[in-house]
Amino acid sequence: MAARKHTAERALADWDRLRVVLALHRGGTLSAAARALGVDHTTIARRLDGFERDLGAPLFERGPEGFAATPLGEEVLAPAERMEEEVTGLLRRLDGAAAAGLTGPVRLTTTPTLAASLFAPALGGLLGAYPGLRLELVGDDRSLDLSRREADLAVRLSRPDLPGLVARRLGEIAFACYAAASDPRPFEAQSFLAYEEPAGGTSLQRYLVDLVPPERMALRSNTMQALLAAARARLGCAVLPCLTGEGDPALRRVPAPRAMPAMPLWLLYHEDLRRSPRVRAAVAFVDEVVAASRAALVPTGFPFDPA
Repeated sequence: MAARKHTAERALADWDRLRVVLALHRGGTLSAAARALGVDHTTIARRLDGFERDLGAPLFERGPEGFAATPLGEEVLAPAERMEEEVTGLLRRLDGAAAAGLTGPVRLTTTPTLAASLFAPALGGLLGAYPGLRLELVGDDRSLDLSRREADLAVRLSRPDLPGLVARRLGEIAFACYAAASDPRPFEAQSFLAYEEPAGGTSLQRYLVDLVPPERMALRSNTMQALLAAARARLGCAVLPCLTGEGDPALRRVPAPRAMPAMPLWLLYHEDLRRSPRVRAAVAFVDEVVAASRAALVPTGFPFDPA
């Protein structure tokens, strides 16, 4: 009994094993947990097997839909989440108070379109000014968790209602309907290419639902890149950012019965990182890029004349 207690205490003291439990619970599969922790799936399986062996009982049930926590797993998850909050909070505060200057990584997440069309082309100035800075630009339609340090700062089209985050409105981004330049059909004759979560968000979805009956929806996708490619291929009309559509010779704007209101752009980061030199440099970069791109984000004449 004493030996088993000692083994369990040693197992629970291993933070890497607890991280595996959290990642499996959130991702549901070995592969998803491996991606979250930056290791291969065999490492996840090995750590889980060792953890369960030391505890003497399973933490998860393996089923066709993935890993589901057992009662013991649920008991482990609650304190593991509290430990994660404490560890990540300490790391944020240490990073925010560091006086190391402008060296090291900073991770900026935004939508794939804004990453490719807005921020990536402007990176030369930032990296030239701060050669010790290692910027990670993550184009992802998912909202990465800033509290868990999945990213240091984010530019998003919605403002999350979460404690501890600094949220500042940067400006706006306009959307309009676009089809292939060689597709002459007016709005009333078009098939439509629609967003599904997470890419579109409720604003884009509501806009099309209010204008277009379901039988005219030819394609639904959760990525803007897919809708853009489909529009270029003459599959129909998509609601796209004017930042993308106006400068693309393969597309033409299709006048709609009414314009979609411009959406706000939000800059988000955790309040613990206010003093981080790296984050402050990245925030200044975001501000400069958005300010220089206002005419592309909301073109002159928007909202455009209705059909």
